[in-house]
Amino acid sequence: MKDSELYDKIFDLHDQAISRLRSLRIPPFPKHYKKHFDDIFQEEADAKLKSCRSAEEARREGADELAQYLDLAHKAIMAFAESHNDISHVAEMQQHFLEGLSENSMDRCVTLVSELSALGQGMTDELKKAQEKIDRLSRELQEAIAATTTDPLTQVGNRKGFMDDLDKMLEAGEQKQLPLVLMMIDADNFKLLNDEYGHLAGDKVLYFLAQSIKSMIRGGDRVYRFGGEEFAVILNRCDPDQVFEIADKIRTRIEQSHLIYSGKTIRMTVSVGVTVHRRGDTYETILERADDALYRAKKSRKNCTIIFDS
Repeated sequence: MKDSELYDKIFDLHDQAISRLRSLRIPPFPKHYKKHFDDIFQEEADAKLKSCRSAEEARREGADELAQYLDLAHKAIMAFAESHNDISHVAEMQQHFLEGLSENSMDRCVTLVSELSALGQGMTDELKKAQEKIDRLSRELQEAIAATTTDPLTQVGNRKGFMDDLDKMLEAGEQKQLPLVLMMIDADNFKLLNDEYGHLAGDKVLYFLAQSIKSMIRGGDRVYRFGGEEFAVILNRCDPDQVFEIADKIRTRIEQSHLIYSGKTIRMTVSVGVTVHRRGDTYETILERADDALYRAKKSRKNCTIIFDS
């Protein structure tokens, strides 16, 4: 897409977002603007524009991750240097003390044993401090990694986390079929819900859906917000004969549940597309089949489960 064409399309979406904020009398603070711009983007943007945005977001996420890692690496190096200096200082003090002792060999021997014991305790204390710093930095590193793969709204995995996890799992399936199942779950009529109840209610529904799905899968399985109102679920070590039962149980549970928002009862249904891993699958091939199954479910009658089996 040419730069001028991209520029015109993005500013058209920007104008629509500002117009919507103005009509709703919502101040254009960044969080309000981003929310409405993202909604309009999902509704209006064509495939090329979405592809451009995905590429830009991936580039920006990569830069943010690198900055976080560099910061944590800097902290680790500084902590190591500080601990090393502390231990060296203890050793220098010990040497200085021994050099100042009398020439009496017995006195020096007794003192040496005593001071070596103190030296060992001093080093143990400093190493303990160093380990505590390492443990803290390790926790911060894990939190930073988790932040890059977690959707802040729904508190499940995000699209990046999905891509990373699925790629890793598929590596083992180049020469054999894996007991792995991919489900794509899409909220039915979500735009109408947003229009009727407002975007804050829509956010509550997305969180509700994510947590409902998460509560119905095993600890080793994962759910991700793939984008908008669409979720991806990876079931690992799943019996192929139980695939439909598991997927449709999730759909049924959501259909039978409801969410109370501002005194109103919101009922939701979802469409589910499912596929089973095939030997040699790539990220693109398995996702394409799951998307196709989801498309069939949405086009048939919604609120149903379709398995790709052709």
